[in-house]
Amino acid sequence: MKTTSAELKKRAKAGLKGRYGLCVGTELILSAVAAVFIMIYFICALFIGIANASLFIGGSESVAGSIIMQIIIVFFSIIMMAAMGLLAPGILKLYYHISTNRNPGFSDLLFGLKNKPMKFLGLYMIRVLIGFVCAIPYLVVFVVAVITDFLPVMAVLLVLMYVLLLAGTVISSIYLSQSTYILIEATDKGVLQSVRESVEMMRGNKGRLFYIYLSFIGMMILGYFSMCIGFLWILPYIHATLTEFYLDIKEQQTSKTYTRLPEDSYESMRHQENW
Repeated sequence: MKTTSAELKKRAKAGLKGRYGLCVGTELILSAVAAVFIMIYFICALFIGIANASLFIGGSESVAGSIIMQIIIVFFSIIMMAAMGLLAPGILKLYYHISTNRNPGFSDLLFGLKNKPMKFLGLYMIRVLIGFVCAIPYLVVFVVAVITDFLPVMAVLLVLMYVLLLAGTVISSIYLSQSTYILIEATDKGVLQSVRESVEMMRGNKGRLFYIYLSFIGMMILGYFSMCIGFLWILPYIHATLTEFYLDIKEQQTSKTYTRLPEDSYESMRHQENW
């Protein structure tokens, strides 16, 4: 019998008991890192705006300055993506330790940097690439809609493409949801192998995970109404619940394999006796 989402949330609350200080501190660190990147983006965008405005006045220095600032933005975009790709495994490692009672700590955040970072970056880039592919139809329709001045037909088509984008994003995230956990547990595995195993694990569990996602919508709305302060407590709860989900389906698959082995062994022994 599959474990209910209510039971998984109950386990998550039990694991977080007495550890919310660590989790809130972790979220503050991540928020600080994100704030630094946002500030850099804002400053670069401001300088690009000034440089573009000065182009009307003319001058090769203005053109050079605009190009340099755009290169800087691209550079920091790559750095930000790398940071996201390497910090995400550390976050999941922290909650994995919490759920399995293995002495979690702030040092878990550096797990992705210390253990096969290129694999975690590769896994993150697969997610980004899939998201980009899902967004292509919407982007194409959006460009055409802008050119045609948003005709009624194009506006309707744009809405449909946006719904398709959301559906593709949700479905792909569900199929790949366990890949990072798999790679965390066994960093010697390949990136594509972790993706295949994640897809295999989600067979028969996609609806369960989607329901868990939906069950957090109310809390997410409350988090926004609290000026995002509530997310310091909401996000740890979500991470812990999703970690419990991974451990639960992993245990189920292990038990199925275990129950099949005696039958195989019995058949083998019976074959040998008949021989």
